[in-house]
Amino acid sequence: MNNVAKKIEAILLSTLTLLVAGCGTGLSHVAESVPQGGGSAIVVNGSFHGGQQPIVGATVQLYAVGTRGLYSPATPLIGTTVVTDANGGFNIAGKWDCTSNTNTYGVNPLIYIVGTGGNPGLGGTVNNTASALMAAIGPCSSFTSTSYVSVNELTTVAATFALAPFMGSYAQIGASGTNAPGLVNAFQTASLLVNPSSGTMPGPNLPTNATMPTSEIATLADILSLCVNSNGTDGNCAAVFAAAKPSGGSTPANTIAAALDIAQNPGNNVTQLFNLAPATGPYQPLLPQAPNDWTVAVNYTGGGLNSPGGLAVDASGNIWVANAGGNSVTELSNTGALLTGSAGYTGSGNILGAQAIAVDRTGNVWVADTLLSSVVKLTLSSGIIQSNASYTAGGIDGPTALALDSHSNVWVSNFAGASVTELNSSGVAVGGSPLTANGTLRSPFGIAGDLAGNMWVTDNAGSNVAEFSNSQTLLSGAGYTDGSMIAPEGIGIDTSGEAWIADNGVNSVSLLSPNGAASPYSPLHGGGLSMPAAVAVDGNGAIWVVNSTTNGSLTKLSATQGTAISPSTGYGVLHAPDGVAVDPSGSVWTANSGDSSVSEFVGIAGPAPAPLAILVGP
Repeated sequence: MNNVAKKIEAILLSTLTLLVAGCGTGLSHVAESVPQGGGSAIVVNGSFHGGQQPIVGATVQLYAVGTRGLYSPATPLIGTTVVTDANGGFNIAGKWDCTSNTNTYGVNPLIYIVGTGGNPGLGGTVNNTASALMAAIGPCSSFTSTSYVSVNELTTVAATFALAPFMGSYAQIGASGTNAPGLVNAFQTASLLVNPSSGTMPGPNLPTNATMPTSEIATLADILSLCVNSNGTDGNCAAVFAAAKPSGGSTPANTIAAALDIAQNPGNNVTQLFNLAPATGPYQPLLPQAPNDWTVAVNYTGGGLNSPGGLAVDASGNIWVANAGGNSVTELSNTGALLTGSAGYTGSGNILGAQAIAVDRTGNVWVADTLLSSVVKLTLSSGIIQSNASYTAGGIDGPTALALDSHSNVWVSNFAGASVTELNSSGVAVGGSPLTANGTLRSPFGIAGDLAGNMWVTDNAGSNVAEFSNSQTLLSGAGYTDGSMIAPEGIGIDTSGEAWIADNGVNSVSLLSPNGAASPYSPLHGGGLSMPAAVAVDGNGAIWVVNSTTNGSLTKLSATQGTAISPSTGYGVLHAPDGVAVDPSGSVWTANSGDSSVSEFVGIAGPAPAPLAILVGP
């Protein structure tokens, strides 16, 4: 039994206790872009630097993101060649008009800038064709006559890591119209990590409650600088590209591609890459030793975070957190800013033991309160909490998890009541609630809905999984199992209807087919699995599991077969994580009960639809 289960058991037994700077500047005006439309012109000034060295003769291009899905071709906006001058500077003063180039993202398409080739101060006629740097800028309308963009290895790391879920190459960054907010949020995240105007860390809007891995980003930038500040043929680029090459993949051809490979394969050749970082590189401070992996994780505290457990993501990509120890709910913006004040939202005393949280299709937030044996509905309007109501109907007793169906009915697993409750959107018990699975349920823990609207429930003490149809019919008999399941906790359902279960008692994940039969690949091991507590499925079907040990971690398993992708230690170093969720930007969020924080692993997953209720049928 992990820390969460122990806390729940204790509650139920006793309710009496209530800058890193990498480059200089240099501005000069060179070629203009060819007009691409009518209206007022975009003016962009800036510079390209490899570390402290200006890059001379780099070819500059502005892109608008693609709108035809992930990795869709971006639109180049400059029709004639723009190159950097002797100071690495450039000026783009064309007549490309935001309003005449409306796309899925409205009249302000997202813009980024790329510079390829050039001479990093080596003299002669050197043109390093392996050098490629970029910066994620944001909406087109953000440009003014005084806009300045400072592009270097830091902005390149920030852009590639934040945009990795949407990116196939520097000319292929896009999303479909159904996930426009996810890409918008990813651009904002890039600018939080590194300021695209100054090329320094952090961005000006990084929340005060955030701690970012400055040394890691600096080290990654220094690794790229080894290639950028060379002639491209002296072996430095070859060494960087060989280390960045993913297993079974192709060798990257430029530094943006290398950074993208590292971002998308953060557990690959970690020490080999670290050893390439020059000790006196342009970006400091360096990591003192090789990291566990190259994931970029930002940590957030405050806002009432106190032994956080459940996590949920709303349609805007905002993060909702249930604080088991703080008698509150915390809302973070998609960029980590606190939205519910310094103490979180307490619900006027209606929230005393928040353990789980979910968002319905209309944007309302539901909270399972273990201490009060209730479910609390937070009614929202335009993202603002308007009211709350507490419900206890249908035999709710020590709830530990909840899930929403397509009708915004909430299904609740009652750990203490050995049952499942279904409430309608008004908090009225539905049908035969509470459901006991013919008396076989012992301590229901996690719950998740599938595309048919059926609900799957892990039974922690029974070491099996129960399934109820959307009409409350028991489908699982005495319970599904793969024969090795012990103390299951969290559960996630993928778009194929397969169920992935965190087996807390045996350090594994069980995989069940849509009909409840055990997959031939089950149980799954490796990738750092150790007291797994919660499961999330990303938009690519990959599985993310938090390992709830004191020095916990994040595990990634492949879709379908569940092959371990994360290293044997898992990703990151987390403190007793209990919750996990994937947002529409492809970032993975964890709730860390051990140090009362939330971590965001930037851009490591497939963008996931939000809220999860939209994936539950029928």
